[in-house]
Amino acid sequence: MKTATKFNDLINQIREIFFAPSKIFYLIFSCFLSRGHILIEDVPGVGKTTLAKIIANSMDLKFKRIQGTPDLLPTDITGLTIYNPKTMEFDFKPGPVFTNILLIDEINRIPPKSQSALLEVMEEKQATVDGKTYVLPNPFFVIATENPIEMAGSYPLVEAQLDRFLMKISIGYPNRTELKKITELYVWKNGEYNVDFKIKLDDIVVAFEEVKKVYIDDKVKDYCLDIFEYIHGDGRVYLPPSPRSLLHVMRTSSAYAYLNNRDYVIPDDVKDVLPSVLAHRIILKTSSDFRDNLHFVEEVLKKVSVPK
Repeated sequence: MKTATKFNDLINQIREIFFAPSKIFYLIFSCFLSRGHILIEDVPGVGKTTLAKIIANSMDLKFKRIQGTPDLLPTDITGLTIYNPKTMEFDFKPGPVFTNILLIDEINRIPPKSQSALLEVMEEKQATVDGKTYVLPNPFFVIATENPIEMAGSYPLVEAQLDRFLMKISIGYPNRTELKKITELYVWKNGEYNVDFKIKLDDIVVAFEEVKKVYIDDKVKDYCLDIFEYIHGDGRVYLPPSPRSLLHVMRTSSAYAYLNNRDYVIPDDVKDVLPSVLAHRIILKTSSDFRDNLHFVEEVLKKVSVPK
């Protein structure tokens, strides 16, 4: 569990330069260690892009960024083949997805045709261009941001695209104490958000394997099944979570326990990660708002009995 300690040290350092609840960072790194992708949805100005850049810069991995715009083409994401007159052959020019950590800023400003280029990339860790498939680097982690109140020039993510994100979170507004720290540090400072050390690739590989060894008791598994069964039987739900969602809850619970220096999962781990994993994957009959989904999932957690 020494590698988990390194991640905890990193989280403590990040909290000194980005002021948010510690749970936010544990969720993000749990998503990363679960080999998933994360969507950060919040209003402008709370630091979504800054947080994504800090997370990317905190690990010794390749990092690239895509800025969402209405004129973005699929080839701007995956890359394209260009004819080389010297060799009289077509050369492949890799797009920004050929990296370890990819920041997609304002993903809901990308048109549907270009968004579809991300489906294969995020699920299968590969990109097909002109009939040829190219494998992406390993690890591959997408951090996307979106503005929930933006309407002009935006394209809501369809369910298939949302399901590619293992987690969806919101940062929220900082409290008064945190706001004062922000004014003390960043009134005239912009873009300097580096931590002292980075997690090395070797440590990340070790952590990926250690997370798989985290023990999940049958009582915890039954607890997850009880939650899913309750949601499926609730008359307010139009689209319940899929079996893949259940697997993602298990994986992220294991990673969350790992980051808390435990080699076993407890029900509280499930309760901490489940809203971020499920809320964007269900559709209620009366509302399509993400916040309403969150409230619904939190309500379910209060009703389903927790195993002892």
